[in-house]
Amino acid sequence: MPQPPKRPPSPPPPPQQQPASPARARLKALNGPRAQSLALSDWPTWPRWRKTAAALLLAGLTALGALGGLLLAYTQDLPVLPGPDDLTPSVATKLYDINGQLITQLSSQDRTLVHLNQVPQNLVNALVALEDRHFWTHWGIDPEGIIRAALVDLRTGHIVEGASTLTQQLAKNLFLTRERSFSRKIKEVLLAVQIERHFTKQEIMEMYLNQVYFGNGAYGVEAAARTYFGKHVGDLDLSECAVLAGIPRSPNTNNPINNLNEARFRRDTALKCMLDQGMITNQQYAQALAEPITVFRADAMVAPYFVDYVRQQLEATYGSNAVYKGGMSVYTTLDLRLQDYAQTAAEQGARIAEAEAAPYLRSEFGLAPKPELQLAFLAMDPRTGHILAMVGGRDFRESQFNRAVQAKRQAGSSFKPFIYTAAIENGFTAADTIEDLPVVYRDATGKPWKPEDFEDRFEGKVTLRHALANSINVVAVKLLERVGIFNAVNTAYKMGITSRLQRNLTMALGTSEVSLLEMVNGYCTLANYGVRVEPMAILSVRDSNGRLLEENQPHATEVLKPAVAYVVTSMLEDVINRGTASNLRTSGLFQRTAAGKTGTTSDFSDAWFIGYTPDLVAGCWFGYDQRRRIGRLLTGGAIAAPVWANFMNRALQGTPDKPFPVPVGVKFSPICAATGGPPTPGCKRVIQEAFVAGTDVQPVSEGTPVPNLDLFYESELRGLTASAGAAPAGSSGTAGGAPSGAGGYNSDGRHGF
Repeated sequence: MPQPPKRPPSPPPPPQQQPASPARARLKALNGPRAQSLALSDWPTWPRWRKTAAALLLAGLTALGALGGLLLAYTQDLPVLPGPDDLTPSVATKLYDINGQLITQLSSQDRTLVHLNQVPQNLVNALVALEDRHFWTHWGIDPEGIIRAALVDLRTGHIVEGASTLTQQLAKNLFLTRERSFSRKIKEVLLAVQIERHFTKQEIMEMYLNQVYFGNGAYGVEAAARTYFGKHVGDLDLSECAVLAGIPRSPNTNNPINNLNEARFRRDTALKCMLDQGMITNQQYAQALAEPITVFRADAMVAPYFVDYVRQQLEATYGSNAVYKGGMSVYTTLDLRLQDYAQTAAEQGARIAEAEAAPYLRSEFGLAPKPELQLAFLAMDPRTGHILAMVGGRDFRESQFNRAVQAKRQAGSSFKPFIYTAAIENGFTAADTIEDLPVVYRDATGKPWKPEDFEDRFEGKVTLRHALANSINVVAVKLLERVGIFNAVNTAYKMGITSRLQRNLTMALGTSEVSLLEMVNGYCTLANYGVRVEPMAILSVRDSNGRLLEENQPHATEVLKPAVAYVVTSMLEDVINRGTASNLRTSGLFQRTAAGKTGTTSDFSDAWFIGYTPDLVAGCWFGYDQRRRIGRLLTGGAIAAPVWANFMNRALQGTPDKPFPVPVGVKFSPICAATGGPPTPGCKRVIQEAFVAGTDVQPVSEGTPVPNLDLFYESELRGLTASAGAAPAGSSGTAGGAPSGAGGYNSDGRHGF
């Protein structure tokens, strides 16, 4: 029979109910029955693992909430990310020479932008391998890289790999300071993520390569390649690429100039990383590892005084910000070939002059430190005013004072051509004669002044041609007396002198202080047949987009008749052929057609030579910054003229020698060289003298001295100067006789001095 179903067992009695806690009651009221499972009072009834999981979850949610709030706060403070074109770094202004060759760059940061395709793949690979191996795949930060770098650094005991990605480093360079703080690091991470969202990997890599600092003032890979290896970045080999890759982590200590051993260690590390990541072969690794690191030693700065001269003009026109950050292209008048010749000739001449001056320095200073003999050299195109070469001193790093432009020194006899030009302009001829005999002038108080010649001997009656060639002081003073001080000053200003001139008879001996630039410009007027051209250094300026900002043309003004300029040039040819610079001929230093003039002050503290051919004018000056004697017999003809000849020979090499063309208005007549009169049977040397048409072939007699010899003093000339308007602003004043140090003569002398 069927069995009755078994009765199910009775359920166990329910557990004794605990009274609900106030917290549980509130949770139940707010959230319903689910809140009971979260009530803290129930936790003791959970298994252990559930309690741990709940605690971790709660802590995680709390941390995420705090982190979210923190990130939101930092996000509000981040800079707005610009577009790709706005991330271009400040670019240097480039200076080019007259042939389009790069001279240098002006920038607060030495930087030249390059495209990614101009950078060797080895350099990109080396940076990625050493700094950020997941660069091409990560999204701005690399958690795996952070962990790996920490482990490697712990194992080696020092920092080998960094935790920041290349994108983070770029963000820091572009937008942030270098402070070490948690807030800066958070901003760096957030910016890196934004950069990755807005730019491609290739754009980020290119920006990084152009932004990163490599030490020693080099920003970007192109500047670094030039600084350390003297190459363009595209010419770097594997070893050199690895050297550069090792620098950015610590630019001032990892570069091969400051620390060659550390640079070698970083290179070897970069090469090992590249090998481990399959970027190079074992053979490439071994070859690069064995290659020595040869650091580029930069030559002397190229045309530093000219560059600084141009920089000052650019800053005055466009401002410093545009010059150092605007990326302008400036095309100048400098000829790098001639600049190299000028710097070489000047330095060689300075060493020779210093050796000859050594005995005088020993006698004056003994074993004490001796001053450095300084120099200046300047070359110009007389037809355009282009400054082709400029040397302003021995070493720009030691002294930025530009002695070719800023220094004002007594010109000595090199100033005499201005006096003789005024004479020819006012009707004198090269055949006129003046007595080379002692003369004494007295001022209003009766104080005497006596011009003297270097060799303290007198020749009697001589022609103006002979007197200029041999730099006879007495004749120059007497000629100035007859021409008139006002006429001479006016002529000098017309020809290119701008400094204040001594308005007394000592002006004939070059006691006025002038710059080399003024003197060379004045001689350019003679070489250019009376047409004065303003000195020019800048041809044109373009902005970073190629738009023309400035374009300059020669500014020329005819100030002398071509015939007057030619006659003076003809006289100055005799200075080189048989006068105070004839040592250039006798020694074989210079054989081309040229004209010029030596200059030496009475105390031998300044030595000058300025000379020219039809196409090129150049001048040289020697002296100490603090006036003192260079050395007896170390005259312009002895030390300055050879420098000029050295430069001119190289500058004119390969061009035909040509005479100075004879302009309209010049006639030639035979005269006796000794007397200036018509040839006689007893004349030993007959020459064809050049005359300005309309002047008398017959020599002009010495005549009666100009009355009122107190014109020697500037105080008597105030009315004339004021009414003439020839002198530049600031040129009036009182001089009162011969200036201190002028003496009675300059030291040009005769016969090779």
